[in-house]
Amino acid sequence: MGIRVEEITCKSALTGSGSHYRLNPYGGCEHACAYCYATYLARWRGQSGPWGSWVQVKTNIPRVLERELARKQGIEVFLSTACDVYQPVEEKYRLTRQCLSVLALAAQREDGPGVRVLTKSDRVLHDVDVLTAFPPDRLQVGFSITTHDDETAALIEPGASAPSRRLAAVTTLTGAGIRAGLFVSPVLPYITERDLPALLDRAEQAGCRFVGFDLLNYLDQHVGGTLREAYEHLGADALARLEEARHSARYEPAVRRLISRAMRSRTFDDMQ
Repeated sequence: MGIRVEEITCKSALTGSGSHYRLNPYGGCEHACAYCYATYLARWRGQSGPWGSWVQVKTNIPRVLERELARKQGIEVFLSTACDVYQPVEEKYRLTRQCLSVLALAAQREDGPGVRVLTKSDRVLHDVDVLTAFPPDRLQVGFSITTHDDETAALIEPGASAPSRRLAAVTTLTGAGIRAGLFVSPVLPYITERDLPALLDRAEQAGCRFVGFDLLNYLDQHVGGTLREAYEHLGADALARLEEARHSARYEPAVRRLISRAMRSRTFDDMQ
């Protein structure tokens, strides 16, 4: 599928309030994850194509970010919530790299920002030189993941790096002194339920410093044709479990118990 790229300018770089802000260098996302919660942005941005078929590139965002950071102290910046900052278009535009360079410089100040990066791509390794410029306690890099199985992930996250490559990237980043780990996000019925123990084994082997979880409490609102189609490829049992979980008030408590059992005796620094 061809990706339609639109270059735009932004009036502001950071969104949020108080001490917590979000930074999205792009609008839309080429990863086209079947469960993505951000698909509503297509209507908000006036896009008619399917999610994953278009990306808006905020060409001036590094300069806007630099101006805004000069007026803010002691904030946390999260990259990002409405796109993946290391989706394929980043290879051309390098907006994430430029923004991180601005943030790394600001982080040197005593009142500089703390930064959290979340991605499904090992393209983050292109920017190890920028990431190591941050004070170690001002940066965290997380990889969103739902399964350790590359074939399964290809069905539900067709544009993202394979899980094996994300786990390998964790090893590289931690070896460079960067705090890196996993966000099991989201915990998917059948898929993550089945794979969680093996996934956490691989996370330990990769040297993950932390693990976090998204329990998919928006499941009922985000099961559409795309996600069902992916589950159909996994078989009748997988599809039945998706529908059961979607309508069950017991799904979230059951997932919490599953996580609690799977995390016993693990060696991660913390759970987020």
